[in-house]
Amino acid sequence: MSDDPFELFGIERRFALDEAALRRAFLKASAEHHPDRFVDPIEQAEAVESMSRLTEAYRVLSDPESRARAMLAASGLELAEDRDKLPPELLMEVMEVREEMEHAVASVDHEEIERLRRWATQQRAGYLDRLDELFGPGFDQQQAASVRLTLNALRYIQRMLEQLPAG
Repeated sequence: MSDDPFELFGIERRFALDEAALRRAFLKASAEHHPDRFVDPIEQAEAVESMSRLTEAYRVLSDPESRARAMLAASGLELAEDRDKLPPELLMEVMEVREEMEHAVASVDHEEIERLRRWATQQRAGYLDRLDELFGPGFDQQQAASVRLTLNALRYIQRMLEQLPAG
């Protein structure tokens, strides 16, 4: 059994995945490798290991950031961590939005919180689309550097969404 998460599920290596198709592939593979299907203790132990790899592969492919990291690693172009660097166009906007977010949360302004949530959700979708473009044909070291910046921005936006109180 391969350790490549895309190969494990027999799906095309691409950033934009059909989540329902991924879930179906995971369920099918899980049914085939479930330890309860085997009587022999050795086969059961192998099935437990297979299930562990399948579960980890599903976790990786289900999370856009983990999926992008896996694609970078598979390409041989994985970059060193640079967690603080953000795309230049995001820096100023982020400072302003953070201030707005702090004020909205402190004043319990639900309307403003929802506006910020919509903004962050749109930003997240845009960064996911950008990652899909970057991982397209001709993926190379230059795109890999852009992936790193885009992942940092995505992580930042995701953190903002997580920090916004439930509406």
